[in-house]
Amino acid sequence: MRCLITDEIWAVLGPMVEDCRSKLGPEPELPGRMFFEAVLYRARTGIPWRDLPAEFGAWDAVYNRLRRRIHSGRLEKLFERMAERAECEDARRLMIDSTVVRAHQHAAGVGRERGGPRRRRSAGRAAASRPR
Repeated sequence: MRCLITDEIWAVLGPMVEDCRSKLGPEPELPGRMFFEAVLYRARTGIPWRDLPAEFGAWDAVYNRLRRRIHSGRLEKLFERMAERAECEDARRLMIDSTVVRAHQHAAGVGRERGGPRRRRSAGRAAASRPR
């Protein structure tokens, strides 16, 4: 399996992850680096959580850990720390929040304007829709 987090990236990211981790509860089975690899793998491939490869452990453990980090604000805290660091400048450029991404109006399902051109129905479709 190809990993995205290199040793150089983890040298910078690792201490920030440690600072943002919860001190409560037992130590997770999956190390922090592999947890982030699992999240990045899913984001990159778009697979359902249940299809996460076995190398990352139980899919629901990764999912629940991510949900806890999001809900507690620890993930946002990590992103803020990354934004402050000069070493993470390239990562800052790649983080795009879906709330600021807009689709073009034609992709958004906007209806036809009044008085606009009407499309003709094909003969077969028009005949099938007529009442008998």
